[in-house]
This record gives sequence, structure tokens and C-alpha cells, in this order.
Amino acid sequence: MSLRVRRLVCALAAVFLLPGVVGAAPAVLPSDDLSESYELLATTYYSKVDSQKLLDGARAALAEHLRKKGVHASVPALHDAGTMQSNVDQIAGAIAQIGNATHDSSTLLTYEAIDGMAKSLGDKYTTFFTPDEFREFNQALDPEKISGIGVLISPDAATKYIRAYYVVPGTPAEKAGLQSGDLFKSIDGVSVKGMQPDQVTKLLRGMAGSTVKVVAQRGNKELGPLAITRSQVQPPTVIYKMLPQGIGYIWVLAFGRETPDEFATALDRLQKANVRGYVLDLRNDGGGYVKSAVDISSRFVDGDPLLTIEERGPHNTTIPAEGDALPRKPMAILVNGGTASASEITAGALQDDGIAVLVGERTYGKGVMQSLTALPDGAAIKITTAHYLTPKNRDINLKGIQPDYNVPENKDAIIGDIDRDAQLQAAMSILTKKIADAKP
Repeated sequence: MSLRVRRLVCALAAVFLLPGVVGAAPAVLPSDDLSESYELLATTYYSKVDSQKLLDGARAALAEHLRKKGVHASVPALHDAGTMQSNVDQIAGAIAQIGNATHDSSTLLTYEAIDGMAKSLGDKYTTFFTPDEFREFNQALDPEKISGIGVLISPDAATKYIRAYYVVPGTPAEKAGLQSGDLFKSIDGVSVKGMQPDQVTKLLRGMAGSTVKVVAQRGNKELGPLAITRSQVQPPTVIYKMLPQGIGYIWVLAFGRETPDEFATALDRLQKANVRGYVLDLRNDGGGYVKSAVDISSRFVDGDPLLTIEERGPHNTTIPAEGDALPRKPMAILVNGGTASASEITAGALQDDGIAVLVGERTYGKGVMQSLTALPDGAAIKITTAHYLTPKNRDINLKGIQPDYNVPENKDAIIGDIDRDAQLQAAMSILTKKIADAKP
């Protein structure tokens, strides 16, 4: 991949552009956020922006702030002065005037003005985040590490115990010998029968380096007590398991920074278990970083195009797979109305390139990309900067991707449970036939 293309993918993958600091950190002023946000909105949005529209958006937001505060004052008229700095100065002057009337901080009023400018573009994906909202956004995509043993749990209705739904690879739980499907019977001598998952979670978590003793059950065999030393564990964005007929199931929850590495681990372990086909589950995956989608798609596509990116102006770039793909095996991708953004990039690429069939329901239809920039004081702005097409130049924006096999979701579905997931059952049936037909 060329340097220009690599930079492009990184930028469109919502890389956080944190300002560099040399020596002592300079004081951060609300005006810094205002200036940078105005410039980004005016110059990087994927279609040309009317400067007056940005001014009107800021003014409307400040007027609404006055209305909510019950303050009878007016916001001065803002008119496009022809230069970016002059327009920013006008907004800053209005903020100062409103601050005098309401005694609100310039930071709060600046956030209101930036939010108004972002909303003025009429694009639901162009969004301003306060520092708290930005931290919450990051946590959803790249969750912080937690101190525990590395297991996802769920209640087991038949026994009233708690089951290890998934043991995260490389964690203390796996090193102690626990496996997905094991039942927790007691923790530190306390029976967990009848407990709720959050109660059991509190017992399993604790300070890194501390020890928890677990008694578990696998079939008719009791395990333990197992002394497990807690550590810092990264919550997974990829869950995998082997299903009947040698079919590997990989559920991608989000396309975060660590997702490609987690995905590689899942593939490696499934291959060592002689996997014969794959189910890639992208249902309810709202996306994430474009680079993660490119990395994962490249595991299966050998040099063919993955997507074409259309930027502002005459800048179209086709992103090819990075090569070194795995040997091709039958694959089905599970999709639904919650499959969006980066997950649609992967689904569309693997469908167009003939790698996989799609099973489920029409996807969400988000064919645009955003750059996410951290502002000087910890706030952030996410701006739609490009439009993309699938390898066959399909525009999926607001249309979605139609699956090859339309299978409605059953009302009592449990995702990944082969007995209670009709879409997974359909994918298994399709793959089982493909595997049988591929036998010499």
C-alpha cells in the first residue's frame, strides 16, 4: 500500500489527531477549539460548505442557549466576512456577549457554538463531542482494560449457575484451564447458584495481582479449586468458537484498534483446529476504524480491491487488499440492519470479491466515512470527509447491502447459539453443503 493511501486510510479511520506538545504545555483556550473546529468543518467536509451556514448554525445554538436559560438578550447578527479568521472572531465576540448576559463559562458557550456549526451541515454523522462524550465514545469502540480473570459470563437457566460464555485468549482464566462453556459453581468458597451475572462479576474482579479461587464444572467433571491471579484484561471485540462440521464462528463486536490482532488470534486457533469453513458474524456491529476493516478483509482477499474512496474534489482512491490472504474456504457472513459502516466495508468487499455469501437481513446503509479529531482541551469533532463504494462500485449509502440469502431473525434468537439463532442455522446449512460439494 502506498504511503499516500496508508495515510488516507488512517485519516478516514478516525485516528485521533492529538496536538503535539514540546516543553511545557501551552494554556488551552476555548477559542482554540472554536478556530480548529471552524477550519475543519469548512475545509474537510466531503462537499463544499457555505460559510454563512456555519455562522447561522453557531448563532442559532447560542440563541437556543439563551432561550433555555430564560435570558432576554439577543445574539448579534453574524455575516460572512470572506475570511475564516474574521468569521471565527465574530463567533467569539458573540460568545463573549452572551457570557456577559448569562455568566456562563466561555467553554460551555464555545461548545454550544461548535455543536451548532456541526449540526448546520444537516449530516447526522458530523458531530461534536464534549470531553465526557468523547471519553464515552472511545470506551464503546476501544474499551479500557479491567482487572479480572478474562471471562464473559451468562446465566445458565438449567442449573441456575453462571456459565463461562467466552474465555478470552491469553488471559488468566485460559491459563488456569477454564474453557468456554464451563460452569462456575463457587468463587472464594461462596456458591454462585442463583446469583445474577453482575454479582458474579464483582466476585471475579479485583486488584491486579490478587488471587481468586474458583470451582467450576465441565460436563460431569469438577474443576478446582483453581487459584487464578487477576491481571489487567482487555475486553474482547472478537469472540470465536468451533461449531459442528468444522465450521469456525467469529463474532466481531466492533472494529476497534485491537480487533485485527484479536481476529488474527481467532483465525490462527481455528486453523490449528482444522477449520473447514467460516461464519463471520457482523450483526449489530456499528463499525469503527476503516483500517481495521481493511486489515480483516485482507485476511481473505488476495490483492483485489476492497473499496473506492471518494474525497472532496477530484480525489478517488481504490484501496486494494494488502495481500498474503489465507487459502480460500467456504464463508458466510451474518448481517442485519445493525451492520453498518466499517462492518459494511468488510461485508461488501467479501461479497463483491466472491469470498463469502451474505446471510440475514439488509444492512444499515452507511456509505460515508468520518475523521475524528481531538481538540486541544479534550473535546472532539467527527466530520464526514468521504464517500465510499464497494469493489463493484456499488453505492450503499442509505441503501444498505442486500444479503444473498434473506433470513429473518427469530424473535427469541440468542446470537451465536446454534439452537436458538435461525440466521446462524441457515449459514451452517449453506456452508455444510458447500463443504460437502467441495470434497474430491
